[in-house]
Amino acid sequence: MDYIVDFKPYIATEIDVDYYADIERRISHGEAITENEVDNFLRIIIYQTRKNINPNLDNFDYKCDLAQSIIGNYFEEIHCPITHCSTLRAISSKAVGHNFSIVTLNVEGEQRPYLLDATYIQFFRPENCQFNKYFLDPNNPYEVLIAPDPGYFIKKENQEAADFLLCNGYIELTPEYAKMYGDSFYNTKQGIDPYPLDFKEMPASMYLKMFEKGDETLSTSKEKLMYKNLNIQTFNEQKNIGRSLG
Repeated sequence: MDYIVDFKPYIATEIDVDYYADIERRISHGEAITENEVDNFLRIIIYQTRKNINPNLDNFDYKCDLAQSIIGNYFEEIHCPITHCSTLRAISSKAVGHNFSIVTLNVEGEQRPYLLDATYIQFFRPENCQFNKYFLDPNNPYEVLIAPDPGYFIKKENQEAADFLLCNGYIELTPEYAKMYGDSFYNTKQGIDPYPLDFKEMPASMYLKMFEKGDETLSTSKEKLMYKNLNIQTFNEQKNIGRSLG
């Protein structure tokens, strides 16, 4: 496709613990938060996840399981509904393997799902998002052995949404964005295809249904994350520690 991202991750300059602790408390009780609070809150959670994985924020290759565990353990600790998905089960067993999560938040009285993927950027390196990355079986031109990375399959009209997801690590799971995300992986599947080089797609409703059924088990426990100092400490815990030290 025509779209290759110039990715710059969101970087937090200041973290107002009291502000985020209040949002966190309301989320944990199923209370409503505003759209602006959703953006601020999810952005900081993804930032902390990325920072824990790689302080330089410049490489997240093969870290999707770890990112999913950090995010998952945090939201489970604050009692927020979250499901964990794998592209191999939610999209295609022959697609590029990758893990991501769907969190549901009460936004101004409406339950809304958000796709969380802190490491999607690993699939957007220009050198791996080229047509010449297709490799067909020399003995069968209708069999795909290797396809370009998911970033190659982002359509130009979705550039703004993809930029947002890559920068912030989350996006509201609307039908439009579920399809953008799902199709990017669906097109990496290997195997026999009568039109191996054509863009392939599925309805957004199918992706949404499959994502909703996510039941992946987190690869790293809360205890192991804490031992390696990779867990996200709740803001209310940080707030209480600050009070005790004060």
